[in-house]
Amino acid sequence: MKIFFASVGALILLVVGLLLWSSLFGPAPQGPRPFMGEKMPDEGATHVARGQTHADYNSNPPTSGPHWEDGVAGAGVKTQQAPDELILHSMEHGAAVVWYRADLPPDQIEQIQAAFDAAKVGKKIMTPRAGLDVPVALTSWGYLLKLDAIDAGKITEFILSNNDRGPEKAPI
Repeated sequence: MKIFFASVGALILLVVGLLLWSSLFGPAPQGPRPFMGEKMPDEGATHVARGQTHADYNSNPPTSGPHWEDGVAGAGVKTQQAPDELILHSMEHGAAVVWYRADLPPDQIEQIQAAFDAAKVGKKIMTPRAGLDVPVALTSWGYLLKLDAIDAGKITEFILSNNDRGPEKAPI
């Protein structure tokens, strides 16, 4: 019986020692991933009424600036270009956006969507954009990454890094 209690006691000491050791010398906690993309000049977050004019944005696609106060674009894949003012409101709430040139062939759009789908997060939007000067542009609030070629790894990584990091925490 003494051997049994001695064994249980030794086991408890071993478990406590391992827990203490891992809490003191285990891996350091990981913070959020660093943002990806070029940090763009902040154009503010003024809410404007639909139809109200405002200054042109400083980038194509935009990363901040005036946007509609009464709606968001909603997460998911869009087949028609949504107004910048709706997309920006979603970005203010933390959306990472994958913009693709509207005239890309279907097989390239499918490649982009596969990378988009691989990022298992909720605050993301994929949308076509007329007049885009590269095949793919990635934006989040204040950040822009333009891709001269479809790069599935960068698309997925951008979404994972920049998703849900806008100045307001609200649905997109």
